[in-house]
Amino acid sequence: MNKRWILRSNFQLDRCIEYISILDLEDPQLLEVIVRPYKKNRSLEQNDMFHAWCGTIADKTGHSKGEVKDILLESVFGSEEYLNLQGEKRSRLRSSSDLSRSEMSELIERTTQLGIELGAEVPEVTHG
Repeated sequence: MNKRWILRSNFQLDRCIEYISILDLEDPQLLEVIVRPYKKNRSLEQNDMFHAWCGTIADKTGHSKGEVKDILLESVFGSEEYLNLQGEKRSRLRSSSDLSRSEMSELIERTTQLGIELGAEVPEVTHG
C-alpha cells in the first residue's frame, strides 16, 4: 500500500488527512509520512533524449557513454564537495535522476549543442 499526494488545493489536503486518519496503526507494519516541497523530476522522454545524445557523442569521440554523461554533467552543473568518513574532501557529480525538468532541459540543450558542434549524428529517439 503506497499512497502519494501532491497537495495543490485544500480539497486535496482534506482528502489526504482523511486517508491518514483512518489508517490502522495497530497493524505491525510501520508507516512513514514525508512532507516536502514538490519537485517535478525529469520526464522519461528527457531521459531518453539525453542518453541517446550521450551515445551518439560517444560514438563520435571514442569515449564510453558513461564518460560522456559524466563530462556533460560536470560541464553544466560542476561537482559538489563533501567530506568522506575520514573528514577528507571529495567531490561528486550530480545524478541526472535528481534533476528537475528545467535542469534536464538545460542539460539537453547544452548536450545537443555540443553534439552538433562535434558533428555527431542526431539521435533517433523512440519513447516507450
